[in-house]
Amino acid sequence: MLDRVTSSIDHGDDDLAWMSTAELKARLLAAVEGRHDAKQGDKLKLFDQELAPLFAALARRNPTPRVEDQVVAVQGVWTPVWSTIPFHDAIPGRVFDQSYQIFRNDGFYANIAHHAPGRNGGLLERLRSVLAGCNLMIIQHYEIADGRWLIENIGIEVAVVRADRGLDIPAAEAWFADVMARKGRRYQEAADFGAPDLSQLDAAAAKKLGKTFKAKPVMENIYMDADLRLITSRREANQRPSYTIGVRRM
Repeated sequence: MLDRVTSSIDHGDDDLAWMSTAELKARLLAAVEGRHDAKQGDKLKLFDQELAPLFAALARRNPTPRVEDQVVAVQGVWTPVWSTIPFHDAIPGRVFDQSYQIFRNDGFYANIAHHAPGRNGGLLERLRSVLAGCNLMIIQHYEIADGRWLIENIGIEVAVVRADRGLDIPAAEAWFADVMARKGRRYQEAADFGAPDLSQLDAAAAKKLGKTFKAKPVMENIYMDADLRLITSRREANQRPSYTIGVRRM
């Protein structure tokens, strides 16, 4: 996957080679500031025109190239400050500074986000009140085999909440811990939970998330240090990769 990133850029951009890693990171984050909620087409255009060279330059300096080392380094809480992953837009009103990826050392992690419908002009059919929002959690299992991340979607949790009731890191961690306390043993045993209960969402959102849940994701951390991750991922191995910039949350 890294080859596709590096081959898609103009290697004649010599100024990047002379920049420090800190300068490359700062330039990358500045390029996406305020653009996390852009339309998908605009995000892909931004990546092709501005971000691809920065991704490739940082990937060549990856301080944590071994996947086995990445498992240790990734533990904790991250926020995707910018991403082209389509499911991020499955439910309207995703609050990006209340979006988290939480890794546990038992082989599970969760993508969690607070959604306040109406922030971007959209409304969920089943969440009509201006005070209604939802918290969404996608639970995934990870393991390492042959130098690759193997990812499996395990479960989806939906909690209807007040839209103005934010989701901070302690609350997100507590929710994840509670779900794992109740269902973790069955997850460890790889029990078949069947289709997730998405009845609290409208039909369009439920369809998108249901399709995501059935997928076999492919993920690669092409750059990872103590506070920044650059991730390429695919919902299925034969699809165009998505690109994500993740930052460490304290």
